Amino acid sequence: MTTGSSILRIESFYSAKLDNRRDLFVYLPPSYTHDTANRYPVLYMHDGQNVFHPAFNGYSWNVHETVDRLVALDRMEEIIVVGIANMGMERSDEFTHDLEGVLYRSDKVPIRPKGLVYESFLIDEVKPYIDSLFRTKSGPEHTALMGSSRGGQVTYHIGFRRPDVFGKLAIVSPYFYCVDPAASEEVPLVHVFRHKQPVSRIWIDLGGREGTLVMEKHVRQAAEQLLELGYAADKQLSYYFDPDAEHVEKDWAARLASPLIHLFGDKGDIQSLTLHGCGEVRLSGPACRLNPIAVYEGGVTMTPLRPAYAVKDRSILDVREDGTVVPKQLGETAVTVAYGRLAASTRIRVND
Repeated sequence: MTTGSSILRIESFYSAKLDNRRDLFVYLPPSYTHDTANRYPVLYMHDGQNVFHPAFNGYSWNVHETVDRLVALDRMEEIIVVGIANMGMERSDEFTHDLEGVLYRSDKVPIRPKGLVYESFLIDEVKPYIDSLFRTKSGPEHTALMGSSRGGQVTYHIGFRRPDVFGKLAIVSPYFYCVDPAASEEVPLVHVFRHKQPVSRIWIDLGGREGTLVMEKHVRQAAEQLLELGYAADKQLSYYFDPDAEHVEKDWAARLASPLIHLFGDKGDIQSLTLHGCGEVRLSGPACRLNPIAVYEGGVTMTPLRPAYAVKDRSILDVREDGTVVPKQLGETAVTVAYGRLAASTRIRVND
């Protein structure tokens, strides 16, 4: 008889590398207790105290509920999920790597970067412990890493540094830049990788209501750099810009099914395509990027990275392959995006 999933709490797990203790939270799938011959892929998640339980703001990712639902619908395979609690005031230090291009000294809070040590903590202490205690599939093709905000930043750095351990990445609302609107400063906190790594699945997303904390131009820039390295758009690398989402656990929970299916399931056939953004642009104004949104039968919602754009009157404007609108003269014209077997259109006006 199949029983339900369960969540275990491992209290005060000690790290010799960081010389601190934290709780680990482990989700075991429904078949784990009776299908004793089976082994399972593992998803490791930062900020583990918020993964299954409410955070200080009352919100949770509720990962167990989403995984249970997707497994029951046969949208994804059964997995083990390990939530690694953060250390409160030490979180910013542990999630920051001292790498080329990471200007942590100009961050909004004082940083003593411990990202490399935290990386070693995950790889040399947490993962061997989990692999020894539970029936895991331990290879990188079965091992994923996920985090949001600074947790997205550290997922990005660890993932592309150690693809021999983590072959799948979900980078959610990543804190890639420290932005000071008053001083008009945008400080990079992200390393640019120069070579393609053997990472089989990458998910990157953000919300449109995260303010200057996480901005679309910075996150999309990182996605574009990965495309330039050779990751296949929408297959290896999937991206989603949710225009209505804020920087909070409830909104990460609301779109959690998409990265889970991208990492561990099958999104199925495309069901709908809509085109958003850039109803009006100015000749000399800031750049505007169109945001096509595709919804799949498996439950994935994503922004196609390389759809086909067609402009009815190219004397008025053009659209680059990344969706950026290039105004040319005053006027209005229709723009159509085609992706898969579907197409969607909008009208864009160019003003002075």
